[in-house]
Amino acid sequence: MPRYDVLSEEAMALLDAGWRRLVAEVGVEFLHPRALELFAAAGQRVDEERVRFDPDFLVEQAALAPSSFRLRARNCRHDIVLGGDHMVFVPVQGPPYVRRGHERRPSTLTDFEDFCRLAQAVDDLDSAGGLPVETNDVPVEVRHLEQVRSLLLLTDKPFSGSQISGPAAVDSLAMGEIVFGAEAIAAAPCMYTNVNANSPLRWDERMLDALFVYAAAGQAAQQ
Repeated sequence: MPRYDVLSEEAMALLDAGWRRLVAEVGVEFLHPRALELFAAAGQRVDEERVRFDPDFLVEQAALAPSSFRLRARNCRHDIVLGGDHMVFVPVQGPPYVRRGHERRPSTLTDFEDFCRLAQAVDDLDSAGGLPVETNDVPVEVRHLEQVRSLLLLTDKPFSGSQISGPAAVDSLAMGEIVFGAEAIAAAPCMYTNVNANSPLRWDERMLDALFVYAAAGQAAQQ
C-alpha cells in the first residue's frame, strides 16, 4: 500500500509546537540512573528524575537514525524495509482476552500459537508481531521464552523480541542467535521491539533496560 499523509501541514505544525513545549517546559521522567547520566552528559537539564530537553537536540538525535533499513526475516522472502515511504502491517499488541465464536475468555499460549500461524498464512501481514495475545496460562517469569519460541518455530516472518525487562531482551537475542547466528544478528537487524512510555511522560526502569540491550545489539527499537 502507498503511504498516506493523513494530517494537513497546519495540523503537523500544531503537533510540532506541542511536543516542543512538552519536552522543554514539562519534561519527561526517566526512572533509570544510566539514562539520566547520559542526558546530563549531553547537556540536557536533569532535575532528579525529570529531564527537560532542548527540542533541537531531540531533532538532531532523531536525524542520526537511518531514513530506512532492511529488517531480516528467517525466510529472506519475507524481509521488510522500514522507513521512507514503505508501509508494513503487523498484528495488534497485547490483548489479554480472546474471542472464539461467542466465548470471550483470557487468552492462552494455544491462542498465541494460533495467531502466529494466522500471521504466517495471511499475506497482508508483513510481520508476526510479538504479542498478538497474552499467554495468561504461562508463568510470568518464563512467559517471554514461550512467546519468542512460538514466533520462531511457527513463523518465518520478522518478529518482535520481548521488551518487558532487560533479562527478557537478552533472552530474546539469545534465541534469535540460535536461528540467525550471532554474526548475522551483529551485522544487521533481525528483530525489532516496541519500548513503551508510561503515562504521563514516564519511562520505567524495566523498559529502559530492554532498550539499552537492543540498542547495544544493533536491533530495531521504536519508542
